[in-house]
Amino acid sequence: MSKLVRSTIEPETLGIDVIKNGSVRLLCRWDIHTVEITDEESGTHDEYEYQEEVIWWALPSPVYLSRQGSRQVLTTEGGLSYLTSAQPEIMDYAQAAGGV
Repeated sequence: MSKLVRSTIEPETLGIDVIKNGSVRLLCRWDIHTVEITDEESGTHDEYEYQEEVIWWALPSPVYLSRQGSRQVLTTEGGLSYLTSAQPEIMDYAQAAGGV
């Protein structure tokens, strides 16, 4: 089940969290909207409320990754382009996994 999240930082729809063994743990966010919050101490401010699902996504090619020390990182242009082009499929999968 996806979780409802609230943040003071405007979220990106797709965020890379961790890369391990050729897979990427992605933070998938949808239904993002602004909520006005009023409290006694700081007055009124905006927060962002959204649904979020965390998924693992296998990358189709090891050329999308490089190493920085002992860590794998997605730094290649091809890797970022792949995630951008696969974003609709990734988001559909995340929403289905989240029970939407």
